Amino acid sequence: MDSGSISRLPVTPLPSSASRRLAAVGRDPINLHRALAHAPALLAPVLDLIHALRFDATVSRSLRELMICRIGQLEGSEYELAHHLPMAEESGLDAEQVASIAEWQRAGCFSEPQRAVLGYAEHLGAGAERDDEALDKCFGPVEQTELTVTGATYIALARMLRALDVRIDEPLLR
Repeated sequence: MDSGSISRLPVTPLPSSASRRLAAVGRDPINLHRALAHAPALLAPVLDLIHALRFDATVSRSLRELMICRIGQLEGSEYELAHHLPMAEESGLDAEQVASIAEWQRAGCFSEPQRAVLGYAEHLGAGAERDDEALDKCFGPVEQTELTVTGATYIALARMLRALDVRIDEPLLR
């Protein structure tokens, strides 16, 4: 990979439809979008799914970011963590919580719903046993479905990022 590349594939222009979609929600393209630009017909639904998770879900942003960060850790996705650890803090998680995500089972800084989300992330990303009682106590069917789609989507994204060897975006490296 040369120093000007963003992934193991050559750079290609972002489709205008993707640029418009990102602009509509006030986002600049990131290296993930640029890497997927080789397949515009697939990039569009990926963007739709990511944006639905970000803007249309009923589960709080902080719980979704908690799920995404734990999935990023389980998948070893430095790219996802570079993007989502700051988002987790912006969404309301405090510094102790962000620093304790990997050791959440021993940390005393997480609420019951946060612990249910982290346990569910372990189920989705590492095959741990699912704690239906904790999930049912904290979340209804809609929220459990949103958490499932969030976790599964970010597992898939982590694997795309790894397979395409997508570099962390330059501003996040500083």
